[in-house]
Amino acid sequence: MPDQENIREHAPGRQEKPPERAADDHADSLAPFTDAEDQQQGEGDILVHEELPTGDLRSELQAANRRLEEASRKLHLLANEKAEIEAEIEGIRRSTAWRFVTRFRRLKSWLLPPGTRRRRSYDGVMIRFAPTAQVSVSRPHGERPQSLQQRTPAVSVDQSIPGDGPCCSIVIPVRNRSIFTKACLLAVERSVSPEKLPYEVIVVDDGSTDDTPALLNSWCLSRKNARVLRRAKNSGFSCACNEGARIARGRHLLFLNNDTLPTPGWLEKMLELATAEPRVGVVGSKLLFPHGRIQHIGVAFDEDKNPSHIYRGYPPDIRPAKVSREYQAVTGACLLINRELFWSVGGLDEAFRNSYEDIDLCLKVHALGYRILVCADSTIYHFESISENRQAHEFRNRALLKVRWGQLVVSDIQHWYAVDGITRVSPAYDTWYRKPERSLKRLWSKVYSGPLDDGEFSAVSSDE
Repeated sequence: MPDQENIREHAPGRQEKPPERAADDHADSLAPFTDAEDQQQGEGDILVHEELPTGDLRSELQAANRRLEEASRKLHLLANEKAEIEAEIEGIRRSTAWRFVTRFRRLKSWLLPPGTRRRRSYDGVMIRFAPTAQVSVSRPHGERPQSLQQRTPAVSVDQSIPGDGPCCSIVIPVRNRSIFTKACLLAVERSVSPEKLPYEVIVVDDGSTDDTPALLNSWCLSRKNARVLRRAKNSGFSCACNEGARIARGRHLLFLNNDTLPTPGWLEKMLELATAEPRVGVVGSKLLFPHGRIQHIGVAFDEDKNPSHIYRGYPPDIRPAKVSREYQAVTGACLLINRELFWSVGGLDEAFRNSYEDIDLCLKVHALGYRILVCADSTIYHFESISENRQAHEFRNRALLKVRWGQLVVSDIQHWYAVDGITRVSPAYDTWYRKPERSLKRLWSKVYSGPLDDGEFSAVSSDE
């Protein structure tokens, strides 16, 4: 094959130039290339000189980014503390004691106007009999809100996952009601195969005063994948869940209430949905009341930004109960989340006491761009609110949630009713159990076709 020069020399229509002209043209043609080479060489020298401080600039930029992240984290913590304080102030203002004090002050101003002799006499008496001790208004570090403490936990969290560790850590916080705890633990064993799905169960005893400690001791000694964490006093749902999550070894965390009765296949279906795509952050389960009505298939927000269980009390055969779909939040009675993602958002906020901490967790995960899904193929029966004083902090928790997320959540409950074409019923639907233990035994016989074993846990071994 002829080379390129031969092709150019013998191309048709090409005219030969005189030697003198060719030499001049050759000299002229070399000049631009020489200048360009000199320019490139000069630019190369400049680049060499400019590359010298690049490493230092990059280090300074990384340090600045770290300082910015730290400042953003502190700002977020301060914003949370501000929201907590505002919620506490709002709770105080709505309390009976505050209303009484306000009316007393108005009455005092009317009967004892400022500047009068009667008012000066009254103030003198109050000052004379006032206590002399000085009240400190500073807040010690140890008494800071729990939401700030749990973001910098005293117990370090092991983020490493051993190669032979469990796939899932089931964390169950309990307080009394030992018969429900026993039924829940036995149901987990009946419904999940450790050979197909390696798992561990971590029970956090939150200061139980009945026979729960003895029952858990018998259960733990007879099982290889069982762990018990005992706490001296009742510290609340969020704190108990965080403590259990800190010692968990699984890649996923599954928070489960002890007043639940899982059905076969519930955990496998949730894990399938959680691992189907990387942007799935939280997966919830379909919860039914013991008599079969819907208790939870997702959390929706009304016009006032209040969260509620959508389709609560509806029959379980409605179409929305058969579809796995995305909501803004799900309940923490049965909630699956990746362990690293859980700690990346600070875990459950311990500023909430036994309600709304699960909604807050979902909203934090959703704010990072992850999806919150309900698995319609995972069914669990839930007795709901069996624990004592379950609603004691309802008002304060709701106020804190609305202060923190009121401007960010979307009022979507009317949207879902329109999409599903279902008429809304009264949201006041509730259940009451005169003898919940008897209802539990009947439900167990229905789900697992046999009586609930009243014997010791040692009758069932983890090797079976």
